[in-house]
Amino acid sequence: MKDEKLIHKIVKENCINTIFQPICSLENGSILGYEALSRINAPIDLNIEELFEFAEKTDGLWDLEKMCRKKAIKNAQRRPEKSLIFLNIDANILNTPDFKSGFTSKNLKKYNIDGNDCILEITEKTAIKDEDLFLQTISHYKNQNFKIAIDDFGSSYSGMNRVCFIQPDYLKIGIHLISNIDSEFLKRSAVQSIVDFCKKSSIKVIAEGIETLEELKTLIHLNVDYGQGFYLARPNKDFQELDKELVKEIKNIFNKKTYTPSQSFFTSIDKLGEKKETVKTSDSCLDVYERMKKDSDITEFFVVDKNDKFAGVVTRNIIFERFSGQYGFNLSRRMKVKDVMDKDCLRVDAAQCIDKVSTIAMDRDRESIYDSIAIVSNDEYISTVTVKDLLLSSVEMQIKRASDSNPLTGLPGNLQIQHYIKSLSGSKDPWSILYLDLDNFKAYNDSYGFNNGDLMLKALSNSIKDNCIQDEFMGHIGGDDFVIITNYYDVNPICKNICNSFNRLIKDLYTEVDWNRSYIISRNRNGFVEEFPIATISIAVVNNKNETISNMNDFSLKITEAKKLAKQKIGDSVVVLE
Repeated sequence: MKDEKLIHKIVKENCINTIFQPICSLENGSILGYEALSRINAPIDLNIEELFEFAEKTDGLWDLEKMCRKKAIKNAQRRPEKSLIFLNIDANILNTPDFKSGFTSKNLKKYNIDGNDCILEITEKTAIKDEDLFLQTISHYKNQNFKIAIDDFGSSYSGMNRVCFIQPDYLKIGIHLISNIDSEFLKRSAVQSIVDFCKKSSIKVIAEGIETLEELKTLIHLNVDYGQGFYLARPNKDFQELDKELVKEIKNIFNKKTYTPSQSFFTSIDKLGEKKETVKTSDSCLDVYERMKKDSDITEFFVVDKNDKFAGVVTRNIIFERFSGQYGFNLSRRMKVKDVMDKDCLRVDAAQCIDKVSTIAMDRDRESIYDSIAIVSNDEYISTVTVKDLLLSSVEMQIKRASDSNPLTGLPGNLQIQHYIKSLSGSKDPWSILYLDLDNFKAYNDSYGFNNGDLMLKALSNSIKDNCIQDEFMGHIGGDDFVIITNYYDVNPICKNICNSFNRLIKDLYTEVDWNRSYIISRNRNGFVEEFPIATISIAVVNNKNETISNMNDFSLKITEAKKLAKQKIGDSVVVLE
């Protein structure tokens, strides 16, 4: 049934159901909110996207959009406390003659939903068809103080420019970039660039379409903020929490990611914290005001709910601003802490390292950059860290690490490398240690000079840095010897990418004659003139797939054996001993 009466029939007979899919933190598995999805409850040969396309062609778009949105908002009343609701908005409705501004705000108010808890998703696909309409839709809802999410990001070539102009609150990366991201280097690079850009722009990133554990691990390692997809939870008429084992899995992956070999000098953030008095969400603002008046050293109280779960912060500025002015005292004295607290303050898991927290803290906006940080565990308040203590500790650790780093490449040196390898002793978690060195490097150094030799070492260092994007540890032992430590076994893709990258970078380090004939002429160790091939990489790999390594001596023997085998091969070579 695909005639002009179809939309009228669906609207009249209420043939649309709303289901909800959770969006969760990729740090601790907590629920950020739920995306409302519409589904057709009628025997027609169309899916929901096709139905909206058909509605647009038959002038029924606003009626369909209005029904879907109203049902989603009505059902959103049942969602868990503090969770957001994400509503999909079809930008084309602005062109419909029956469109009425204020419909969403009116229905949110009708069903007692705070407008701050509603995120409007506007798909970037609209921008491909009509850039002006896309921007007009964003502007329309921003002017009503709605928070905006750009959906299906990456489907247009000019996406980054548009994000700079729009400055959305959330950016959702579509499944086309997320699918198989664990095995596709270019997708990982693209998502890493998006994440880095959004971190600096205070935009939260949501990855859609997560369908495998490997995709989830990769996205956590790429520092994506939130995730959504069938692997986490399928859409449902009920507001689901994530499976407890999955939450534990997310936390474990995140905590392993944040504890890397270069953190041999690091301490978890809870070691810096000081437990301070908290207030309840139900406490009186007047009581808090009086306590702060008596004690000028109190800069904030962190807030917990009736179950002692962390809820937010109430700062001195918030309280004194509320109680200031001619009517401030009378208007605020009966208010509860939950009415004025900041729910979006920075809180970090107790297991996170100090260096990581320092980075997060300094990425905050100017107004909150010096606010204290709450340390939590399982959503319970543990202690408080001031920015002063955090920065002093971070600087001290940076100095310690710098003293051990290789001055040429800036990579961690022997002390950190050995410390981390020792920490792997007896570990049952997957790990692989890659020992890389250059073939024919001495001959190149002798022929082209030490300055060019240093440039070649930097080329190898850059090739390693460019291709280690899953939080692998990178170290420089000295000379042309480097180490990479991974938390996975399949290292062939990263080895191949490093070798290809290195080969591209060193072309300009040779004369055209030497490069074209694939060898240089230099003297060997005995002083005789000899032909030496272009520099290549030998990679010896040891892992714990079949055998755990209990001490440094065992490791040294095994890596030496793998190195000898790799050196026997001509050109780039990889030898794995399991």
